[in-house]
Amino acid sequence: MNITNKRIIKKFDVSTFKFREVFINHFSKYKSKKLENIHKVLPVQYLPKKVVKVENDQNQNIYKYLYKIDKGYELKKRNKSSSFLKSFDKFIHFLAKNVFKESLVYQSKPTLRVMFPNNKAVGDFHRDREYNHPLEEINIWVPITSSKNTNSIWIESKFDKSDYMPMNLEYGEFLIFDSGLKHGNKINLENKTRLSFDFRVIPYSLWSKKDIKNNKVSVDAKKAFKIGDYYKLMKIN
Repeated sequence: MNITNKRIIKKFDVSTFKFREVFINHFSKYKSKKLENIHKVLPVQYLPKKVVKVENDQNQNIYKYLYKIDKGYELKKRNKSSSFLKSFDKFIHFLAKNVFKESLVYQSKPTLRVMFPNNKAVGDFHRDREYNHPLEEINIWVPITSSKNTNSIWIESKFDKSDYMPMNLEYGEFLIFDSGLKHGNKINLENKTRLSFDFRVIPYSLWSKKDIKNNKVSVDAKKAFKIGDYYKLMKIN
């Protein structure tokens, strides 16, 4: 699957991959009828006081709660994955078999994102390779809520064009894009919270052929870019 300089929108079966139901259940104690309005009922301690920056966009109080969505995120306890991460692994198998049509090396646990009104989910426009990631990675972005205009992800159309535009997706759609395309957020002016998760994959044909060597580690989790640490391998016949 050639994604060089491309942004591709695909769909998945929401009755098979019930990501939104898991998120709704996780936030159920706050009794919001819609995830898009979760900012209206969350305790104030979970709401950022300032617009997030590069150095703190994953270091917000809301993530202390959000990453409890699955026991598998509790690295120190080495807990087994529960519903969200099990569904995620099945989603990877779906991608490998039906979209990429080959085995995939993939980020073992996806990154969760919250974008509150009048704020951002990530601190700047960037390419993941600027944060130690291998050039061969392909980015995949999955919104849990409707993502439109300023509360969506913005991506340039071609390398170094800087002509950013929003990728407007509904739940049940996901975005595949070349990791060389610069991407980021505008300030969310939609008055709706956006929840999403994202991760990176490398087709196994690229991984095995190039014998990718990267001695660096991920910026936040300090994981080595190797199978068994940052990555897992999803094999298909």
